[in-house]
Amino acid sequence: MNTKDLVYETLLKADGAFVSGQELAEGLGITRAAVWKAVRALMDSGVALEAVRHHGYRIVADSYDGATISALSGMDVVFLDEVASTNDEARRLVSSGRKAPFVVVAGRQSGGKGRRGRSFASPDGGIYMSIVVPSTVSGSIESITTRTALGVARAVESLGVECAIKWVNDIYVDSRKAVGILCEGVMSMEDHALHEVVIGIGVNYTTPSFPDDVSSIATSLFADGNAPVSPARYAARQIHEVMKALEEPGYIDEYRRRCLVLGLDVDVITPSGTRRARALDVDDHAHLVVRYEDGSVEHLSSGEVSIRKA
Repeated sequence: MNTKDLVYETLLKADGAFVSGQELAEGLGITRAAVWKAVRALMDSGVALEAVRHHGYRIVADSYDGATISALSGMDVVFLDEVASTNDEARRLVSSGRKAPFVVVAGRQSGGKGRRGRSFASPDGGIYMSIVVPSTVSGSIESITTRTALGVARAVESLGVECAIKWVNDIYVDSRKAVGILCEGVMSMEDHALHEVVIGIGVNYTTPSFPDDVSSIATSLFADGNAPVSPARYAARQIHEVMKALEEPGYIDEYRRRCLVLGLDVDVITPSGTRRARALDVDDHAHLVVRYEDGSVEHLSSGEVSIRKA
């Protein structure tokens, strides 16, 4: 990492506080002249920096770009202003040889994907990312999916927003969907085995409005635009929380406590049809335990549930 990037990373991690030139020089093992040269280079590249005599330097506003998110998260980040789908781009990068873990982040998606072949609305104001991890990171696709939901829920709640998880992996705020998650496996053409998993996460962060067909069921974390942290800092926090949850033992108890469908009447939607049931529990394999109207009990490993209105 060059001197400019080292100074940038240090100032980012100061979270808006001033860092003196002396502290930067001593901490990075460089001269004060090298610090000033790096600061000037950052300013010339468009970074919003403030320099105050006897106080030092601080970042006034975070840029929403790959360098910022990477510096804050410690992950390899590919940033695109717009892409059809971050999941598709991540899969393309894997097939071209890029090694996991890495993250693809986009400002907008023109063809965002949801579960069961649905489209995912991706207007301005959203945070769209795909985290690529080895398939061995947590043992199963089901575990990766539910662990991701838990990590995202923690990131959302760190902003002071109460949320819950709708099995399997949607994040709800005030009874409406604020975050969608789609996990897809990447098969190797050589041995036909699952090698990587692409974790797609779409967050309605400061999205002010939605298309008519989803406006009644979707919501934004901060529709008024007054988010407590910048999109770059939230993106980095979300990456950190997801990666932490992927390696965390005993996560299922917390996931279960956050699952909003438990104890409710639901419609279980599968390719063969829809059945009414009561959601009883989430088992240790993250399967939803339901009891149908005929008294039979099933542990669902896939499919979809819709909460029935009273």
